[in-house]
Amino acid sequence: MRSWVRTLATAGVILVALSAVVETLTRGSMRPIVGVLGGLGLIALIVAALGWVLGVGESETESAEEDDDVLGRPVRRRARADGDEAVEEAEEPVDEAEPDVEVEPDIVDEEAEEVRPRAAARRHRGRMRRQEEPADEEDVGPQRRLSEGTLNGDVRRLSQIKDAELGPTATRYMLRGRAPYVRRPAADGRLASLLKPDRAPHPFVVVVGEAKAGKSRTVVEAVRSVYGQRDPMVVIPEDGQDLANLLTPEPPAAPDRHPWVLWLDDLTAADLAHLSPEIVDRTTQHAVLIGTMTRERWDEIHSGSEIAENARAVLHRATKVPLEFHLTASERAEAAQLYPQERVTGSIGEALVGGEQLTERLRMGREAEPAGYAIVQAAIDARRAGLKRPITESELRRLYPLYLRRIRIDLDPTTALFAQGMAWATEPVASEVALLTRVSDRVGDRAQGDGAGGDGSGGGGPAGFEVLDYLVAAEEGRTVDGEEASEGRPIFDPMWQELLSAVPIDDAFDIGVTACLRGVVHAADAALRKVLESGHPDLAPRAANHLGLLLREQGDLSGARSAFQRAVDSGHPDVVPRAANNLGLLLRQQRDVAGARSAFQRAVDAGNSDVAPRAANNLGLLLREQGDVSGARMAFQRAAESGHSDVAALAAVNLGSLLRDQGDIAGARAAFQRAVDSGQPEAVPVAAVNLGSLLREQGDTMGARGAFQRAVDSGDPAVVPVAATNLGVLLRDQGDMVGARSAFQRAVDSGHPSVVPVAALNLGALLAEQEDIRAAEAAYQLAIDSGRADVVPMAAFCRASLLKQHGDIEGAKQAYELAAESRHPEIAPMALNNLGALLADQDDLDGARTAYQRAIESGHQEVAAMAANNLGALLAEHDDLAGAQAAYQVAAESGHPNAAPVASVNLGMLLEKQGDVVGAREAYRRAVDSGHPDVVQAAAVNLGVLLREQGDLAGARTAFHMAIDSGFFDIPPVKPSSRRVLLTEQSGAVGAQAAHQLAADIPPPSART
Repeated sequence: MRSWVRTLATAGVILVALSAVVETLTRGSMRPIVGVLGGLGLIALIVAALGWVLGVGESETESAEEDDDVLGRPVRRRARADGDEAVEEAEEPVDEAEPDVEVEPDIVDEEAEEVRPRAAARRHRGRMRRQEEPADEEDVGPQRRLSEGTLNGDVRRLSQIKDAELGPTATRYMLRGRAPYVRRPAADGRLASLLKPDRAPHPFVVVVGEAKAGKSRTVVEAVRSVYGQRDPMVVIPEDGQDLANLLTPEPPAAPDRHPWVLWLDDLTAADLAHLSPEIVDRTTQHAVLIGTMTRERWDEIHSGSEIAENARAVLHRATKVPLEFHLTASERAEAAQLYPQERVTGSIGEALVGGEQLTERLRMGREAEPAGYAIVQAAIDARRAGLKRPITESELRRLYPLYLRRIRIDLDPTTALFAQGMAWATEPVASEVALLTRVSDRVGDRAQGDGAGGDGSGGGGPAGFEVLDYLVAAEEGRTVDGEEASEGRPIFDPMWQELLSAVPIDDAFDIGVTACLRGVVHAADAALRKVLESGHPDLAPRAANHLGLLLREQGDLSGARSAFQRAVDSGHPDVVPRAANNLGLLLRQQRDVAGARSAFQRAVDAGNSDVAPRAANNLGLLLREQGDVSGARMAFQRAAESGHSDVAALAAVNLGSLLRDQGDIAGARAAFQRAVDSGQPEAVPVAAVNLGSLLREQGDTMGARGAFQRAVDSGDPAVVPVAATNLGVLLRDQGDMVGARSAFQRAVDSGHPSVVPVAALNLGALLAEQEDIRAAEAAYQLAIDSGRADVVPMAAFCRASLLKQHGDIEGAKQAYELAAESRHPEIAPMALNNLGALLADQDDLDGARTAYQRAIESGHQEVAAMAANNLGALLAEHDDLAGAQAAYQVAAESGHPNAAPVASVNLGMLLEKQGDVVGAREAYRRAVDSGHPDVVQAAAVNLGVLLREQGDLAGARTAFHMAIDSGFFDIPPVKPSSRRVLLTEQSGAVGAQAAHQLAADIPPPSART
């Protein structure tokens, strides 16, 4: 009961009592005075009684003091920034077509949050008076119940709420109660199918479309159609604090078996900061979440900004229902029937609010009503800057001079001119919608009888003015009539500072978040610092954390570190774990291992159900880098077993990688399988690739094929190219050339910069085997053009071999030179050796000699010996016998299993020709003793011939028998381009010509990924 009622009643009693006392003492001598006193007392009592009977005496303050919410906590009437800043990992890119693909979330992005205004709520819903819980709902046990009075905003039955209170603009048709709905079959059908199931988890649906496409009205009609008979409780949060109070620590259950409805109209990234994926999951066990969002805002959230990371994570839980701006032919026909007075060319919402008339009025106002135009521009820019609540008149007065001088330098921003401009801006057009709508003008009448204050202000704070979102979209250069505008008008830069100086800190926080998303760094910095310097116990820590994110993004790591540390030191229970995790990531980036470990551990120990798993995963990554395998395993295990919908599966992937590296194949396989079975969209593709690689190594080709195929089918743009390449290798090895070619081609077509070169190399090799020369050459060239240092040499080598094989000697020469100049430790020596053979065939002695010499000097264990043998053959052909002997000697003594035996035969022939019988005999014996199946016959025959000529018939016999026993029958002549060229001597003995092109076409190593 208000104090004036109590005071009046008390005064009445006192006056009546006083009149009786005076009557008694004066014995009727002062009866006129007694009559006046008694009459006044009776009047006071009657007025007090009427006040009590009519219920105007109940004080909201007393109600707040007397009633606790369902958790027994006092209801706070002022907005607080109790948002939920979700911490998100940003995974490292999947390793370029490597068989072992790890997920390493190096950067954890803290999502910004928005503090809702203290003045009237966005849709100006009347604040409900808190009421007593019904007696049959008092004993609710551990699960709290939803009821009227649960929070500051609206909590009513659906049947008690008018359409205009749920978001649709109040046009002349709606205000008169005659606003028939123009059906949108595509969206209506989709919404009906999503909303009809009456089982948990209930849906989270967001209708997305341009401004005035009809989003809010479509949602209203869908909800009334599906839930009208159930008449569920509908919650319309007044602000972010209201939303946080409602859903944490656990969302309430409805008083009946049906879900309640959480109404989230006109969502922004800052609104979503008060949610998290986990909160959404818990809430959908009891409630349907339904909201609307502009298409531009949806795209902005998904553009990759760190500030919007939490909003993206939350929207991953939502089902997007698009709503087209333009009506279809059948929809236009229905609109014409229902609204014959309206000309609908774009959307029905645009037509009903008078969108074209309003935009034309605003355009003409620049010349006709510059003061009004300046006021509307200021209101639009304030909204664009992040002031989502209605702007107050005092705030408009502060901004008005800035904009008026910008438009008309000759006009003074007088009070009279402001009043004239306000009158023009708030004058409705034919649709009864104005450029600026005063809150009380729009909702005052309809709020009566609904438990709200008659002024329509939402129960507190100064009345404000709301600018039509259609006009805001037009100024942004966004879609206002179904077509993209050419260019948006930038926000007037001086406005940021003036607006920040005018608004309270909760609005400053919102503006800071919006400025971050818009990239207006100076405004974001100023806004967040204003909140931080206020020392507000709730908002200041959040601002510190967000300031850290902003400074980190700007490269100010020192400032970011200080901001994160300040947030950690605040002791705020929600902010500390998130800030500690972000601080840990920053310190890890700065290689402060001890500091990072301490910060991650603090975040883990805080026990926040959302942050602790993320911090544990990050701690595991840090410990693995430091070689603390046991600690990393425990951290990954904790995160994997947390059940966190986003982190658990990713931690299982990291755990699997760790176990695989430690040789625990069974444990790794189980971890990867766990991640695959989780269904988590980010983890499944990566886990499937890792599992496929593991199974392939274990010989389970069918299991590997299934795992790779699942990763390919995921459609993940970062993983599909890797999985397709690995699948192609597997199919090629199994002989499925058609499937392999298709898989490689898919990887190539993906355009993934890290994978395409490897996939193109594999595809080229496959096409070359299938004699598709042009396609193979094009694939090799694609790999070369990538410029990737570990692929170009091999691609150039393979292309050179292909071109040489098909007679393009000049092209082959250039490709070999490209591979040779790469200085790749494996490919360059091979290319030099083959280049030498190519130049030798072209009689380029100097070029061939240089190429072979460079190959020898590379010291390559395999190629140097081959190049030495080939150099020896080249020099022998050109009568440089000393040089040839030295080269052969190097190859013969190399111990190379192929080159050494061949070089020994060639050395024996050279020494024999020079008359060095002892040296030749020793060289032939060394070749025979090598046991090389391709060399023993020739070496044994040549040795037998030599011994026979020396009269050692027994030795000759033994050598010839050795040749026969090795399978010798005859050695026919072969082409000089062969690796070993064996010819029949004139004497009938079998000799061997120098193999001057040994390994001229060394097959490339496997191009597996």
